[in-house]
Amino acid sequence: MRNKRIAFTLTALVLVLSLLLSGCGLIAGLSGLGVMLGAVAEEMENSSLESTAPDGPLSNGDYERLEESYLPAVPFSELSYERVDTEVLCSAIGDIQAMAEQGSSASDMVDAFDALYPDYVFFHTMGNYAYIRYTLDLSDSYYDEEYNWYEEQSPLVEQAFEKCYIAMAKCDEREDLEEQYFGEGFFAYYDENQVYSNDLVVELMQEESSLQNEYMALQNEMTILWQGEEYLMDELLNDDSLSDEEYWEVLSLYYEKYAPLAAEVYIELIGVRKEIAQVLGYESYAHFAYEFYYYRDYTPEQVAVYVDEIASCLSPYYYDAVYGSYSDYMSSETVLSTLKNVAHQCGGEIAAAYDYMTEYELYDISSSPSKMPGSYATYLSSYGMPYMYVSPTEDIGDALTAVHEFGHFVDGYINCDYTYSIDCAEVFSQGLEYLSLDKMGLSSREEQSLTVSKLSDSLLVFLSQGCYADFEQQVYALPEEELTAENISAIFLECNEKFGMGAYGYEDILGPGWIDIQHFFIAPFYVISYCVSNDVAMQIYQQELAEGSGLTAYYELLYLAADNTLVSMLEEADMASPFEEGRMDVLASFFDENLY
Repeated sequence: MRNKRIAFTLTALVLVLSLLLSGCGLIAGLSGLGVMLGAVAEEMENSSLESTAPDGPLSNGDYERLEESYLPAVPFSELSYERVDTEVLCSAIGDIQAMAEQGSSASDMVDAFDALYPDYVFFHTMGNYAYIRYTLDLSDSYYDEEYNWYEEQSPLVEQAFEKCYIAMAKCDEREDLEEQYFGEGFFAYYDENQVYSNDLVVELMQEESSLQNEYMALQNEMTILWQGEEYLMDELLNDDSLSDEEYWEVLSLYYEKYAPLAAEVYIELIGVRKEIAQVLGYESYAHFAYEFYYYRDYTPEQVAVYVDEIASCLSPYYYDAVYGSYSDYMSSETVLSTLKNVAHQCGGEIAAAYDYMTEYELYDISSSPSKMPGSYATYLSSYGMPYMYVSPTEDIGDALTAVHEFGHFVDGYINCDYTYSIDCAEVFSQGLEYLSLDKMGLSSREEQSLTVSKLSDSLLVFLSQGCYADFEQQVYALPEEELTAENISAIFLECNEKFGMGAYGYEDILGPGWIDIQHFFIAPFYVISYCVSNDVAMQIYQQELAEGSGLTAYYELLYLAADNTLVSMLEEADMASPFEEGRMDVLASFFDENLY
């Protein structure tokens, strides 16, 4: 019954994809990029993060991680939350700023900075820990409030650090500071990039955070009035007794209630974000986000051409991809055992990462009604511990979801959260999915069906995320007076139709479907990362099919990812850029040959 419904509309797919894809990138972005300005300092202390990939995987006992953590690793169950006193932290950062302004010696400033930096890392560690605990139990208001507090405080802490770096950049000891600690050229960044030191920008970022919290609050226990009674949406959508007509009526009532509420928040968010970009002198918010948040070496203009090519070359395959989806029951326990099979068959660092994950309880794939839907990976920096979260659906697709997040875990384990580029990070999640298909220990029927399903999913990733990227660029380009709920929904409907995902007669459901995509609210302009990294993941898979060298390519990219950007990393690995002319035609041919 559900498959028939999905075939007629993308709405269910939009919701499923947003849940499956949103968490991993969002929190990975927080851990990898939210502390980037400070983490770069430690990077420079180590002089270079470049590492050379070994000739194939190492045996588990031979692998040494990129750096030692500030605190020893402990099982997750033994961690405890501690709210960092941000007033004390910011005051201490200000003291170092004063030292720079008053002419203190480089060695004194380095000693003070070295003593302070672990506290800064611990602040972000506790923010990520609070998020994990919140997502494990949405009914726990304590961790909900703590994470919201962390989000509000983070811009203030970053502001203090940026002002400190700017003062160091201007002081007479600049060269000695770089020589003794930060690394050559470190302060050049702060000669030109001054974001958090702008008080108005910090105020706007806090306003943005508050609006994001409003959106997330909307998603908690959503209800509609159905046949005279108030029902939870989750209950109704999973009620198999509903007829098709009733199912669509429920969705219509849902959008009728929540689309205006979400639109009000979204319009305010866009206004705040545009003001941030304007204050900082960027051409658009997209240009700001690409550079500041996502560490990209390509432009929104390139992406505009790229998504048009996706629509042109891949949209005819949409319904074939929908019907290629494979579903079968799989318990959480089986998901974990298939993940173990994958890790140990890959061997080397991947196996070592799995053993580390289980030894320190750094995962949760349990089923619970109080867990947040979706999946993600994050990093507890003070302890040097990645963490993997999956909210299972008890379907065989959970196996690929777990592998996806474990790919992020492997990257965190090997590169110690120095993969700043979201695009690079997503290569390792999606790439490992492809490499896992023949390593899960499934029956030949299951493996073949899951392979077709994975290829179908990849095609849907290109189409859906390309659609979302196109939608965002168009919405942010609207003049303020045209930024209305009706216009936003009209653009989303047009984009769905452009990418082959329209459905005649269901426009009132497709149009407002954008409100379910968390990325638009929480991580604007993120979604293109799924497309470009998916392209690279497919190149890994093609190498595996042709030469059996996919795992070797995967490892090579892992060892190139730290402090790198996507196009640069691909050039170093002699792999094709997603933006190469004719690339979409190549992918279309591959889908044509392998999807059926």
